[in-house]
Amino acid sequence: MSSAEILLLSAIEDKDELVLISTEMNQSHGNVYNGEKNNLEVLTNEQCRFMFRFEKQDIDRLRVALGIPPKIVCNNGTVASGIEGLCIVSRRLSYPNRLEDISPIFQGRYQEWLSEEYLRTFAEVIHKRGSPLLNCWGFIDGTVMPICRPIRHQRIVYSGHKRVHGLKFQSVVATNGLVANLSGPIEGRRHDSGMLRESGLMNQLEGTMNR
Repeated sequence: MSSAEILLLSAIEDKDELVLISTEMNQSHGNVYNGEKNNLEVLTNEQCRFMFRFEKQDIDRLRVALGIPPKIVCNNGTVASGIEGLCIVSRRLSYPNRLEDISPIFQGRYQEWLSEEYLRTFAEVIHKRGSPLLNCWGFIDGTVMPICRPIRHQRIVYSGHKRVHGLKFQSVVATNGLVANLSGPIEGRRHDSGMLRESGLMNQLEGTMNR
């Protein structure tokens, strides 16, 4: 089972759908959840019925009948094909699920958002605003999200700095407002440096930015 499949199964909360999708993944007609952007051409008719409740040959006909254009530009600038937009809506309507649950199926844009060209542009903008660094393209910070005081193990989640019980998250935000990396949660008592080390972000940056 691939990492994308494991991610998808871990995001599904409904036990019935978990069993159904797990069984579907193990069947011989192939793997839909391959971690790549969904491509209708590589899906079988059976997979289309399972995921979208429509026959494969009817999906484009349905797009035309509903007046969905071949290309969709969202308010935030995201560009998708009309087929992809229809498939996302069909998937959400076919069974109760969240966008998080179906993100492993309809992914493939993240590297586009953080391409080397964009990162260079981000770094130039930050440098022009007064930063002495030439290769800074985002900003990292740790955030404590307050929670109710737990009955047990209160000290583990208590942040002495913020004086609240909470869980900590680490995020890297690019200059265009996108969260480029998100790690956590970890115990509220942990220091930001420990969270950075545990997230493995430095190793990821070294492996990506030094190529």
